[in-house]
Amino acid sequence: MAMKLYDFVEKVTEIENATIYVEHYTNEEDSDGTEIHRVEMNVEDTDTEIITASYIIEAESKLALDQQVKFTLGGYFNKIDVVNKLY
Repeated sequence: MAMKLYDFVEKVTEIENATIYVEHYTNEEDSDGTEIHRVEMNVEDTDTEIITASYIIEAESKLALDQQVKFTLGGYFNKIDVVNKLY
């Protein structure tokens, strides 16, 4: 079962020195032939260098995925270091 956004936000806020990594972009077709663009957001405790939580964002286009990533990062993680490995 995938982690929900509110659980991911809670995990991030529990870590004193958190860094979010945006990585692992994939583009696949599901059984209907619909494109699914997917990216993974991982939070790492920079003191221990352990990834403690992952959140997956999916969209039907690359543009929609980019917008969701920007909205999520801007809306919930303004004061957290972010490493975006996609761009």
